[in-house]
Amino acid sequence: MSGTDHGQQPPFNDPKHPSWYTEPGAAGNKPVPPPSPEVAPNPYAFQPGPGAQPTPQYNPYGGPGYNQQMYYQPQPQPKGLSIGALVCGIVGVVTFGFLFLPQIAAIVLGHIGLSKEPAGRGLAIGGLVMGYLVAGLWAILLFFGFIGAASSGF
Repeated sequence: MSGTDHGQQPPFNDPKHPSWYTEPGAAGNKPVPPPSPEVAPNPYAFQPGPGAQPTPQYNPYGGPGYNQQMYYQPQPQPKGLSIGALVCGIVGVVTFGFLFLPQIAAIVLGHIGLSKEPAGRGLAIGGLVMGYLVAGLWAILLFFGFIGAASSGF
């Protein structure tokens, strides 16, 4: 019993010590059957971590289990009047009000857009500001034109 070899096989196959290697079918060893594909787990499949709970099963008919609310996308709110007010206000500013109709349309469409389209509030206010600005400047010009014409004695 003083030696290391007691007639027993080594406890494991060590690649650093090839003398300990034993063939699977050698005498004294039982042949190891290859694992069947049905029993062997897929090493690449998702493995839940420790303490993870299993995924709830999907139930297409509702009832007990995991029921998620359906997600719906809200319909986009109309902004046509507000965009029209903004465009007419921009046209009035660019043409310096010489066409006179765009600033009136910007004021009218801006007020209607404010009352009917809450999603286009900023656009409607922009059209209103530009429409009132150009219309106000024209009102001041006309006022001073009438004052000047009245004082000249025509």
